[in-house]
This record gives sequence, C-alpha cells and structure tokens, in this order.
Amino acid sequence: MAVGATIDEFQDGAFRFTEAIAWSSIFPYVYFMLETFPGIVEVDIAFFAGLLIAVFTFCEFLSAMVWAKISNLIGRRYTLLIGIVGGVVSAITFGLSKSIVVAAVSRAIGGFMNPNVGVVQTCVGELAKDKEQQAKAFPIVSFLRGIGSLIGPVLGGLLANPVKHYPSVFQHNSIWEYYPYLLPNLVVALLSTLSLLLGLLFLKETHPRLAQKSDFGLKIGKSITSVLGEGIKWKFFGYSRLQEEDPVIEVPSRRRLEVEGSNVTVLELQPLQSDSLLDALDALDDEEPLQMPPKAFTLQVVLQISSVSLLAFHKVSSDILIPMFLAFPPVSLQGGGFGLSTQKIGLILLTQACVAIIAQATVIPLTVGRCGALKTYRLVLCIFPLMYLFTPFVVRLASPFPIIALLLDLWVKVLLSSTGYVCSAIL
Repeated sequence: MAVGATIDEFQDGAFRFTEAIAWSSIFPYVYFMLETFPGIVEVDIAFFAGLLIAVFTFCEFLSAMVWAKISNLIGRRYTLLIGIVGGVVSAITFGLSKSIVVAAVSRAIGGFMNPNVGVVQTCVGELAKDKEQQAKAFPIVSFLRGIGSLIGPVLGGLLANPVKHYPSVFQHNSIWEYYPYLLPNLVVALLSTLSLLLGLLFLKETHPRLAQKSDFGLKIGKSITSVLGEGIKWKFFGYSRLQEEDPVIEVPSRRRLEVEGSNVTVLELQPLQSDSLLDALDALDDEEPLQMPPKAFTLQVVLQISSVSLLAFHKVSSDILIPMFLAFPPVSLQGGGFGLSTQKIGLILLTQACVAIIAQATVIPLTVGRCGALKTYRLVLCIFPLMYLFTPFVVRLASPFPIIALLLDLWVKVLLSSTGYVCSAIL
C-alpha cells in the first residue's frame, strides 16, 4: 500500500493555515492599533491587547462542541466552509474597527465561527483511516498551521499603517490613512476567500452518512480538472482514499488428505468472503471472551493534560506580552520597552518562527531521542521560569546587547515550548 496525503488533507491544512495567519497577524500592530482607540490610556494597552487575543480562543472554546454537532448534521465540508465565511467577516470588521468594542466583537465572531480545531482533525482521521496514513496526514495539517504562524506576524508587521511606511504607494487622505490596519486584514480575508473557493470546488465530504451525497461545487471542480487534462492527479505522495470493498479473510478449514497412504487431517487456509464471516465465527470453538478497553483518563493522562495546559497558558501569555514589550517606548535608559516599529516587530517574530521550524527537524528529535521524553520535559519545565525572570532585564543592557539578548531569549523560549509539546505528545 502506498502512503502519503491527498489534496483533501492539504485543503484541510489550508483552513488551519489561514486561521493561523488571522490569529498571529495582529501581534505586531495591536499595540499601535489600541493607541488610536478613544478612552484607552497607555498603561491599559497590554490588558486590552491580551483581551483581543484571548477573546478569540475563548469563543472558539465555547463553540467547539456546537460545531461538532453541526458537522454531524450538515457534514464536515459545509461546516468548514461556514467557518471560513465567518473568518472573512471577522477579519474585515477588525480592520475597520475604530473602538475597542468593535474590535473585541469582531474577534469574538472569528472565534465563535471557527470550527477548525475539532472538525479538521476529524476530517483528516476519516480520510486517513490507516495508522500509517495518519502518521503522514496529521503532520501536514500541523506543518501548514506552523507556516501560517510564521507568515502571519510578517504580513501584519509589513502591511500595517501603509501610509506611514509606503507613502509613495498609499496616499494621504485615503481610506488607508483613515483605516491604517485594514490592509493586513484585507489580505487575510483574501487568503481565506481563496481557501473557501478551493474548498467549494475540491474538498470532499468525509462524513460516512453524507459522503455519497451529490454536490454542485464538486461537480464544477471535477469539470475544471477534466478541462485542464486527465494528466493532472490531485494527490500527493502516492495514496488516495481506500475504496470500500468486502474484505477477504483467510480462515483455517479442515480437509482430508492422503499422505504416504494414510488418511490425516491438516489445516489449510481458504479465502472467505465477508458475507460468510458470521458462519466462520460461529464455527470457531476456542474464541476468547472480549475484554473491556482500559480507561482513557488515567491518573497519568490527567496529570499530563494538566501539565501541558499550564505550559500552553504561560506560553501564550508570553506570546501576547512580547509584542507589547517590543512596541512600548523606552521610558529611560534603564527601563521601558524597545520602541520598535511594526515592521521590525514582525521580522523579530519571524526569526522566532524560523527557529521553531528548524528545531522541530534537528535539535528536538536529537534531544528527546538521547535523553528521553520524560527527562527532557522535566528539564524544559525547570528552565522556563529562569527565562521569564531574565526577559524584563534585557532592555537594561548596554547597546547593542539588548536586542541580541532579546533574540536569544525568544529563541530559547520557542525551543523550550516546541520541545515541551513534543514530549507531552509522546508521554
């Protein structure tokens, strides 16, 4: 059997890709955006920045079970497409926001209308039924989401406030000056719309009860591929979904043979079709009684879930605070922030994402393989508090060491968090 991933897995990954861009693209400019909102003083900016980022995930958490039920009623395909439409609406309204209330509501819409976390995983599991296939398919979704997290901060940092950064292209007294953070959100909406179109044309339904239902969008997509040529194969790395066939099972049957003039009884394997399976099972006398599966939520599992939840809690908290630290102006030579622009913040966050991707392929497998998952995980948890204590003081170093120390601090943290998630998954 060939192993790989079909276009459907890549399409599912594209939904997580655009979601990650929408999630992370606001990090470089959220501080400057909140500065323009009426009624928000500088000391409250960090709080409201955390609010805008947290409201998305909180609403996503509240709606997760609802979307699971909806996907069982209307199918995975239409559930994901509805979520993309909600993401487009959220991005555009956020870019047009002129107050904290409108911005928070737009982020809440994005969270409530996002079914990707559970439904995408379900789709991939239904497409790749074999364990070997799943080992190839699930990382593709995670990889594309990681790429989205890499692109998002760069996109937001480079496109925010275009009149200020690109005055020769974006004129004063234009819509770009009145809505300085609309451009990055329009790009996010455009990418989401492209993902929506690809989903309408090529994403197949995976729900077992609805998979054979006729769909107009898929018919158009099939027509497009047929016009482009029969040589186009919409699959990657060599496998597609397995056809449903009656399994052929070999079972032992008794047969009389003559061996050197004597009648003996030997066992011989014969193919058995699925409609004879019940008869074959009834014929087996020494069948072992079924055993109940072990409990899923053992003490070890509960402890591991609690531990990785705390890891995610302080990691995301750090992800929110760092852009504030980079944007906050220096109060004096001995305190404050770095006072960096959105462009520089985006590039710094880009380096962090690059380190995470490189570490996933090099340092992390080597470390976990040599030291073991448990020992490595404990080491990560011990180092993290020291890094958090170090971060506030990097700005006090003499130039040019503050930015160097900050980069090292961010790189070590992302290495620790990536290693921690891998170890948790193994444990």
